[in-house]
Amino acid sequence: MKRFVLFFIVLLVMVPVFASDAISLSDYLASSEYSWFLTGKTEYSIQAKMVSAPTDVYNPLEDVSYTAEPNGEDVILKGTSGEEWVTPLEKVMKTYTLPDGSAIESTDFIPDEYIEIRTISELGTNLAMFIPVDTVVIVETAWGDVLTANNPLVVHGEGDYLVCRPAEDGSPDLSDVWVVNGATFPDTYDMTNAD
Repeated sequence: MKRFVLFFIVLLVMVPVFASDAISLSDYLASSEYSWFLTGKTEYSIQAKMVSAPTDVYNPLEDVSYTAEPNGEDVILKGTSGEEWVTPLEKVMKTYTLPDGSAIESTDFIPDEYIEIRTISELGTNLAMFIPVDTVVIVETAWGDVLTANNPLVVHGEGDYLVCRPAEDGSPDLSDVWVVNGATFPDTYDMTNAD
């Protein structure tokens, strides 16, 4: 009970500090000493499943909860650190393969059972920018989520990364930016061009 009370007190103290210290994506980009670097996903294995009933999952690396529906479209992914999130089947089929390299089909899924899948390595297809762990940035994603880079309630390593695709002119496409936790970024994205 003492631990719960202590955690609750720490949480009450931290939340106002976190809320007042957070900056917007545009403010961070305007003031950052870091620059965008060319990167892309490396090849690694994760797990995926579809569900037979509505299923809630929690991603501690983002401090975000998701609900997967048994609609033939929602796929729960379990990442390299055990974090879970929900992604549409169409995106899974474009981004991942089966371990033997063959394409993923909806028929590969047995409800409520994880299958192993592999990322399609996409070196040089993304841009990333480092955010030091002491800087909290609020990112509104293209799909409607609000992500918090370096949320003080989550472990980040040295800091999180903003990731996006390059626009046709090679500049960052800021219409679709997401956050990758700094604890997993070096294991899942190419660091060759990082500052």
